[in-house]
Amino acid sequence: MGQRKSRSGPGKLPVRTASVPKPAGVHFCGEPVPVESGAVAHNLSVALMRNVSSQNYLISFRRRALAQYFPIIEPILKKYRIPDDFKYLAVVESGLQADAVSHKGAVGYWQLMPETATELGLKLSDKVDERKDLLKSTDAACRYLRILYRNLGSWTMVAAAYNGGIGRMQSHMKKQHETNYYFLSMNQETSDYLYKIVAVKEFFQFPGQYLTSNLMAAANSYERERAEAIAKGIIPAEEPEPVGFAIEPKESLELRFESASVDSLLGALSRPKPVPSALFKGDVQAELVKPGKVAVGQMWQFRLTETTQIGDQKLDKNDLLYALVDDVDRRSGQIFLRSTKLVSAADQRPYKLTLIGLNPQTGLAGVPLPKADQLKPGGRVWAVGWKVL
Repeated sequence: MGQRKSRSGPGKLPVRTASVPKPAGVHFCGEPVPVESGAVAHNLSVALMRNVSSQNYLISFRRRALAQYFPIIEPILKKYRIPDDFKYLAVVESGLQADAVSHKGAVGYWQLMPETATELGLKLSDKVDERKDLLKSTDAACRYLRILYRNLGSWTMVAAAYNGGIGRMQSHMKKQHETNYYFLSMNQETSDYLYKIVAVKEFFQFPGQYLTSNLMAAANSYERERAEAIAKGIIPAEEPEPVGFAIEPKESLELRFESASVDSLLGALSRPKPVPSALFKGDVQAELVKPGKVAVGQMWQFRLTETTQIGDQKLDKNDLLYALVDDVDRRSGQIFLRSTKLVSAADQRPYKLTLIGLNPQTGLAGVPLPKADQLKPGGRVWAVGWKVL
């Protein structure tokens, strides 16, 4: 690996960064939105169209969110190592309104149900409802998001599970043999959910691209062209009511119009080539060399089996990876591992590197428990794929 210079203070491990290049095009939490798929492009088109239907309100709302709410939410997301994009989930859930109440009884900025809020330690009474406290509810929501990520291993699926429930999402994946949210068949609300978040994110990050005279002109092109035709005498000012039966349902035609009106918008987003997903393949491969006990808090030692490049960082074969047991689920036969440091085989120096053990069959966090002979010295090799956290 060559010489490495530490900039950290006494007693601290130098940080071994493992930056992953940002994918081109549209993405959520670094995970690509497959806009090259016609169905996905259509759904995102509709979500974008519905989000830009009221320009003045969105402009003032965005300004207020950036000034008042995001400065509070963002540091808490960072504290729990949750991608910044999840602040847009709160926008979709409540419109950043403390008093927001759903028809199911969810309340507050993050729309937490009473039982969930209580389990997360929030106080609920006739006088106090901490779901309406931005600081406390965001902290609770982040702890819940971490639980979801530990079980799902994909931030896109975490967002979907926040809406549809983790049990339901796991059931969909198992029955349909599909782990990509965008290609799962689900109820309409959960199917639309991610598109709403991505549409809000796109607008917040690139408002000029969506709230422009060109976009709104495209949305109103039919009315404008009809007015011009009337002015030129091509069609009468008062057309007779159409007779007969509609060939297609009105709802279908409306969706087509909404989608077509933002074709120019999505054109640039759809052009990048598909970004290959690393869902079933770990960024790092390592084999167990020194197991601890199969219990939470135990430290296990692994050795990298190949030289690996992660972003602009190179990890060498035989570097040692130290991993902590975060959880053991004996019902599903899985162990959840998180690395805490890497030790260079070349100079024996430790570096901070955070990875999670990945199940190669599902692409989710948690790996099947090793067999008894894989835990013994000289026994069968137990290899684990690791993904950047």
